[in-house]
Amino acid sequence: MYQPSFKISKTGVPILSKAKIDFIGENLVQDFQPEALNHPEPIDIDKFVEFYLGMTLDFQHLSHNGIYLGMTIFNESDKVIIYSPATNRAEYIYEPARTVIIDKQLTTEKQRHRYRFTMGHEAAHDILHSGYFAYDPNQMTLFDAPMIQCRVDNYSTNSNGKRTDRDWLEWQANALSSAILMPQSAVKKVVKEEVKTSLPQGILADYLTHVVKQTFDVSYEAAQIRLKELNIITEDTSITENIKALLS
Repeated sequence: MYQPSFKISKTGVPILSKAKIDFIGENLVQDFQPEALNHPEPIDIDKFVEFYLGMTLDFQHLSHNGIYLGMTIFNESDKVIIYSPATNRAEYIYEPARTVIIDKQLTTEKQRHRYRFTMGHEAAHDILHSGYFAYDPNQMTLFDAPMIQCRVDNYSTNSNGKRTDRDWLEWQANALSSAILMPQSAVKKVVKEEVKTSLPQGILADYLTHVVKQTFDVSYEAAQIRLKELNIITEDTSITENIKALLS
């Protein structure tokens, strides 16, 4: 299995640029599902998590109101908190090390795209952040539990506008999920093929977003963000000059 290398900060947070995360995502897909780079297709994210990474997958209610989408358990624990609809209260359960828990609300067909991105997000925590959550079992307390819960609002900034360690972990997990589900080279390949169509400039960005959405089985929003990240469309969703480079 491909093992990325990177520097870490004094607090244990990986030091990663967006370009480095794209590089890691590309290498992971090359190792796991290489045909997806030559013939762009949806990444089998369930198999990636269970069989490539070797993680355990579980489904639970993580909250009473759906605010938590996923959770990664880094070390075995009998103090994993879930919500029980039967008792209408939080309960502890046991989970083995390297478990991904997905909230049951995401298991419907309507939530498929959010499910896929959440799976990628939790996988990214395992790939990038296991070292950050390493701990000494003899010193661990309940509040130092080796796990991370991921909310609908993935990160925020504090009052002075600076990101905390947790903010960076969530940003990195989002970025790597995107890079795995929509590998950079595969997205550019799709765009290069589709941009040749004779569409008016005004609707080309929307068309390309829909193509990426369909090709990689992601949401329209995720596809649009990815095209912006790769400098293919601008913030106001027009086409950038970068298209010319893709066609050369």
